[in-house]
Amino acid sequence: MLLIITPNPALDRTMVFHGLRLGGVFRTDEVIIAAGGKGLNVARAARSLGQPALVCAPLGGLTGDAVARLAAAEGLAGRWTRHHAGETRTCVLVVDRAASDATALNEAGPALSADDWRAFTEDVLAAAAGAELCLVSGSLPPGIAPAALGSLVAALTAHGARTIVDSSGPALVAALAAQPWGVKVNGAELGAALGRVVEDVPGAVAALAELRAAGVALAAVSLGALGCVAADASGVSWARPPAVRVVSSVGSGDSLLAGLATGLIRGMALPEALRLAVACGTADVLTIGGGRIDPDELARLQAAVWLGRPA
Repeated sequence: MLLIITPNPALDRTMVFHGLRLGGVFRTDEVIIAAGGKGLNVARAARSLGQPALVCAPLGGLTGDAVARLAAAEGLAGRWTRHHAGETRTCVLVVDRAASDATALNEAGPALSADDWRAFTEDVLAAAAGAELCLVSGSLPPGIAPAALGSLVAALTAHGARTIVDSSGPALVAALAAQPWGVKVNGAELGAALGRVVEDVPGAVAALAELRAAGVALAAVSLGALGCVAADASGVSWARPPAVRVVSSVGSGDSLLAGLATGLIRGMALPEALRLAVACGTADVLTIGGGRIDPDELARLQAAVWLGRPA
């Protein structure tokens, strides 16, 4: 089982327009309301791959109730920690069919108390006992210090869990200090955490070497159209997607993480798990809504992903 830890979930409202511009009045062509936040996107993509997963997330208010109901309606299993800090956040995703990508308008979320966070981490550690792999996916809610993510990673490691972290900012820095088993972030996030520029393959290779030297067993960095570079004890691998027309990149990194985790759980060596991961991330950009993958497109894309080692 894959455990997906989602500290800051959301109700995602995706609105689709044609020819949108600021200052006008427009009617949406389509609205998609879904359980959201990075971890829910990962779970959605994992379900498309047939990978059983459990999401742990703190939920509050009527919006939190809606997130739980929407997740259940999709077949996404959840272990929800209820809090009284206010409404779970709502994020608005705007897609213009005439444009080349989406725009995300994200709320910060409710400020959790120390007791709320303690209850959440207790639920996470209880759920981790049955997990083959744990993913920490997304930002921390307001009110929770970055060090809390490092403490959670350390606690999961002490419980024997293999944990991959996908976060950003000071929370990512704190998580790295706790030496997680794995890390999957994009180039901008990793560059900010390490104090270096990570925007091409040589930069990614150098950054991954730094993570490996610091004790991270598996590290991966996504680079948009350049694909993803990953490293473990077997060496460094690079998977590059075919060129596609992007509909919405929202959730692409989450689908990539779902593919990587699924491949690892199924016993794939890192290069093949990375090929699946990049195919999943690419399939996601062809759809509207995070974590949504068309199985037919996935099969085509997986065959078209270039796989090799950086020069």
